[in-house]
Amino acid sequence: MDENCNIQEDNTYVLHGPSPSGSISQELLGKDILTSLLSRPKGKLAMIDAFTRETLLYSQFLQKCVNLATALHALGYQGQGTVIAICSENCLDYFIPIFAALLNGSISAPVSHFYTPYELQHVLGISNPKLVFCSAGVLDKFRQLKRTTTSSIERIVLFGNETHDSVENLDKFIENVLKGKIVDPKTFHPAEGRPENTVSLIFCSSGTTGLPKGVVLSHRCLSISFLHFLDEITVTENQLGLLPFFHAFGHIVSFRHLLSGYTIIFMKRFDEDVFLRSIQDYGLDTLMISPPMALFLAKSDKVLRYDLSTVKHVLCGAAPLSKDLEEEVKRRLNCEDMRQGYGLTETTLAVTMIRQGDQRPGSCGTLVNYMSGKVRDPATGRSLGPRQIGEFCWKGPLVMMGYYGNKQATKETFTSDGWLKSGDMGYYDEDGYFYVVDRMKELIKYNAFQVAPAELEAILINHPKISDAGVVGLPDRNAGELPLAFVVKKNDELTEKEVQEYIQGLVSPHKRLRGGVIFVESIPKNLSGKILRRQLREILKRHKTSIRSKL
Repeated sequence: MDENCNIQEDNTYVLHGPSPSGSISQELLGKDILTSLLSRPKGKLAMIDAFTRETLLYSQFLQKCVNLATALHALGYQGQGTVIAICSENCLDYFIPIFAALLNGSISAPVSHFYTPYELQHVLGISNPKLVFCSAGVLDKFRQLKRTTTSSIERIVLFGNETHDSVENLDKFIENVLKGKIVDPKTFHPAEGRPENTVSLIFCSSGTTGLPKGVVLSHRCLSISFLHFLDEITVTENQLGLLPFFHAFGHIVSFRHLLSGYTIIFMKRFDEDVFLRSIQDYGLDTLMISPPMALFLAKSDKVLRYDLSTVKHVLCGAAPLSKDLEEEVKRRLNCEDMRQGYGLTETTLAVTMIRQGDQRPGSCGTLVNYMSGKVRDPATGRSLGPRQIGEFCWKGPLVMMGYYGNKQATKETFTSDGWLKSGDMGYYDEDGYFYVVDRMKELIKYNAFQVAPAELEAILINHPKISDAGVVGLPDRNAGELPLAFVVKKNDELTEKEVQEYIQGLVSPHKRLRGGVIFVESIPKNLSGKILRRQLREILKRHKTSIRSKL
């Protein structure tokens, strides 16, 4: 709810998604998982490691999932009272505890393997997991945390074939509990419950505006997200697991692929040549990417060394993509369509999507089934009409249950009448297509004018001598803030004056780079591709301090 209790909510302008084509399941996901996995042909591959070429069959995946679910049940780790944390780079074992938890009606909490012990202590303090499934690379961090008096961790289980002292790997853990028993998947009984009230996952929010919070998604959220996937995506058998599985984008997309019976060629880390070679060797026709990958596909000369002719469809999410960059990727790959979607972890990913065959460059699409949306004036609560910029707000069964154990943050994120406030600014046109302008808190205020960093960034990266850029506001006593650009050079001859004059020739006076240009080696971003402006502001502070010290 808004801090200003006098704000009157107005729902005059509300848009709705199209009528659904399928029915919503009234059961937990366990039954759908069993039905889906049991239907896979013998010898069908579930996953391939893009680096090592190791594989996992669907038959093996199913057997391990029901075995683990049975082992956890035997130890009392079942139902909504059990949270299981998963912390690892992308690997063959990753989704086994995820699916086992769904079968048991318990809760999974994927966390980043990049987290420091300090960050892990914070995020684990949100979900309080009893078990941790992790890779060898992060084992020491969890051992250290398990020894603390405040830790909820009772057991640690390793992915892969390695064993470390008293810590069992996944196969050994299952064997020791089941005493060699093999569970028949056809007779396994998954947990029952109400899907709208049963928690499936706790994701970490992006943390771009502070410490991460725990985003709670229900079984119903995942079920409806899967129905959208079936409606919107037509792909071949192989799909690239490029994005981190711990991130909502990479996790939910991969979950959908496994439930659909596709083969995921996953990458443990992003490697340009492995990425391009995987597209070429496996004949991928659809790519699901984030903006940094789009920028790479549009700019890198390496792209020209591989045969990417099988790519027909590219879908981009996680952050806004400019019309020009969208068109450049489409031209370079010679693909049929380049589409954007818009979503949040809090909305189980996409709430808007460009339909297949649609051509609306720069737009993030129209509303998906079951969802409603509006653009709201944050100051008055008034709903806005077409082409009026305000805050995106969403309502429907894809919206999270709330932030885990944080009633205050949950309350602050919803309006008084139940709309999720996204924090993203944008508008919709007369046809109901949405367009992202920027994060509300990231808008630069120059002499009362609002300047969207994303707009300037989209212009900058089209300069032939620039490979990447990020824009923030430089505090100014008179104007409030001055737009300032951090620029990654593609050509060493590029000068600050050249960049400023380039922008000056393309934008209104209040959008000019009056704060200057700082050349850097890279632009800090999170793993979904969002620019970490907080880090850019820290770099700016150090830059100003360095200049003063030299005077």
